[in-house]
Formats: sequence, C-alpha cells, structure tokens
Amino acid sequence: MPASAVSDLSVDAAQNALARRSVLLGREVVFFENTDSTNIRAARFALEGSPEGLVVVADQQSEGRGRLGRTWFSPPGRNLYLSAVVRPALPVSEVAVLTLLAAVACARALRRLTPVEVSIKWPNDLVVGDRKLGGILTELSARHNTVSHAVIGIGVNVNMTAAEVPDEIRPLATSLREETGRPLSRTDLLVEILADLDRWYRVFTAGGKALVLAEWMRLDTTVGREVLVAAPSGTLTGTAEAVDGGGRLILRLPDGSVTAVSSGDVTVLNQL
Repeated sequence: MPASAVSDLSVDAAQNALARRSVLLGREVVFFENTDSTNIRAARFALEGSPEGLVVVADQQSEGRGRLGRTWFSPPGRNLYLSAVVRPALPVSEVAVLTLLAAVACARALRRLTPVEVSIKWPNDLVVGDRKLGGILTELSARHNTVSHAVIGIGVNVNMTAAEVPDEIRPLATSLREETGRPLSRTDLLVEILADLDRWYRVFTAGGKALVLAEWMRLDTTVGREVLVAAPSGTLTGTAEAVDGGGRLILRLPDGSVTAVSSGDVTVLNQL
C-alpha cells in the first residue's frame, strides 16, 4: 500500500485542504514513497479506468522522465513529482495546450507562495532567469484521433541544494530553496499547484483556451526573443512570435517566412 506522508510532504493534509476547495483535479491523491515514474503510475491507473482528477504523487522516482526520453533527476525528500489524470474531449492536435495551462498554473502558484519570479519557457519549462526550476511532461492515449485520457506530469525543484545536483546539470538547474535561501513545505506547494491546475483546466474545458494562451504569453520568456530551436526536423533560428491554438511555437525565420514548431529545445540567443 502507498504511504500517506514523508517528512514535509503529507498527502492526507493536502487532500483535506483540496477537498475544502471542491477541486476536480486532486479529489483523489495516491502517494508513493518511491515509484518508477508518477506518469507511468498515473497512466496505469487511467488504463484501469480511474476517473478524471486522480493525482499520483511520489517522494522519489527511480525512472523520472523528461521530454525526448531524458531522465528527470528525482532524489527523495526534496522535490515535488506529481501526475494528474484528465479526460478532456479534445482532438490530439490540441493536447499541447494542456502543457501550457499546467505551466501557467505552476508559475502562478509558485509566484503566489514565494517571492520567486517564476516564468515559462516554451514548450514546458518553468524557469528563474536562465535556470530551470521545473518541467511538465504531458502524455496521452488516443482513439480515432481523440484523446481517451492524458497524464499531466509536473516536476518542481523545491528543497534541493546545488550541492545535491549532478555536475552535468548543475549550471542549468535551480530550486526554490536556492532562490529563497530557505526550505519550503512541499505540502503547501502541492495544494496550491493542484488548486491552480484545477482552475485553469476548468477554464480551458469551458471554452477558455484564449484565456489560457493569454496568461501563458504574460508569463512567457520565449516570445519576442531571437531563439535557436533544435527540432526533430533540424535546427532553426529565428524570432519567436507567438504560440498558436495548438500550442505550437510560431517562428519567423531570417528570410521572413513563418513556420510553426510543435516540439524542440529552445535556446534564447538575445539574453535580456
């Protein structure tokens, strides 16, 4: 059986707080002290018929994943690792918007609870300046080009110190503790992130995609900048102009033409 609490992370306390807010996402929270991946666990629950709103939380992941098959560093007792099961009536082409709304929810919650100016970098990074604080990985199951379920995975570096980060990612990563100089309650962060995720998911599914995209643009650090995008089709350089209704990055190339990029790694070339 899963545990219910580890150190500063209490799922019982979080679920009680979320119940008082009558949330959909987070109405049931399952906690594991150690699991392979919260996304893997949540996908299993979804395939077994778990309802929309189930959230899987772990204290540690042995196979934490980022985009493009990368490993997500997931030590115990330090960070937040969670995945929510959703069942939106969406075409597959719009699933990327779930990543955008999750980024909005996380950035707003973290800004509210801390003095840290958390921003978003397309497509799925939570950043402080040029350092990564967290990320989102959305995975789905579809039938006839329509989403059967999606899993929104969120990882946030909370109380991890620089000394604990592997050498190869240390220059690129940060945590809330590093930014604030103090440890934070992962329970409080879990509650606020899920409350905001629930809010923005409801906005989106009620037809408010334009509101989600507008708030994403407000928090974004990519649009308006000269960027290099390492996409599956090759490397592109240009000016990021917007995101479209499917969450794709609209890039104006040096020859004046415009292209839409659905995935890739972004490097900002003109730092502010």
